[in-house]
Amino acid sequence: MTTAPQRWDESDDQLFLRYGDVFVPRRAEQIDTVCGLVAPLPDRDAPHLLDLGCGEGRLTAALLQNHPEARVTGLDGSDTMLAAAAERLAPFGDRARLVKASLQDRSWRHGTYAAIVSSLTVHHLDDDGKPQLYRDLHTMLVAGGRLVLADLVRPATAAAAAWTACRWDDEVDQQAAAPPGDPSAAGAFRDSRWNTFRYPDLVDKPATLAQHLRWLDEAGFDDTDLCWALAGHMVIAATGRHRDRGAR
Repeated sequence: MTTAPQRWDESDDQLFLRYGDVFVPRRAEQIDTVCGLVAPLPDRDAPHLLDLGCGEGRLTAALLQNHPEARVTGLDGSDTMLAAAAERLAPFGDRARLVKASLQDRSWRHGTYAAIVSSLTVHHLDDDGKPQLYRDLHTMLVAGGRLVLADLVRPATAAAAAWTACRWDDEVDQQAAAPPGDPSAAGAFRDSRWNTFRYPDLVDKPATLAQHLRWLDEAGFDDTDLCWALAGHMVIAATGRHRDRGAR
């Protein structure tokens, strides 16, 4: 019997690098949504964007392609993922910068950005870490800058969680079967117990939508909205008010 994972490790990195496009429901659609929601960038001359948990650099590359005037810093704690990102982002030259840092570490939470994005990262923080992150990110955004997060969202009821788990399984089955999917991905998804709504673990700590919206409001963000949702995954966006709001 496979036991629930206690922490993210190298095997998870390799599994996600191989099967991420199938494991994540409509990944390309999520990335397109994030890229669209950061616009218009408030610093039009040389906007600087931050990608938290950049992984292999898929979202980072899309931001650079969609916003040719921008430069992007990608932050991740995995050497494996950063190596993959460096290869993907090499064509962008000095417009892309990679930094190794843990999301939980607050030492990197400084600087000024026109937009901050993240994909499938924030749910690794606990329910004390998430609101602190939002407070810190608010101080890092220029006025009018956008925070856009693609992440897991926890259903508020057991019935919704059961339905969401089935919906995620179905999405993976469909994506594995359809070109350019990999038929082996569906089996890998189940064997690895990747569906956290079916197999809760200590690695994934998703919060409800209501919690995210409350924390963002308390951090000082305006215009917070749910912009996309499917199978326990969401994209939410919020606008920074001014840089002196939020406790450090």
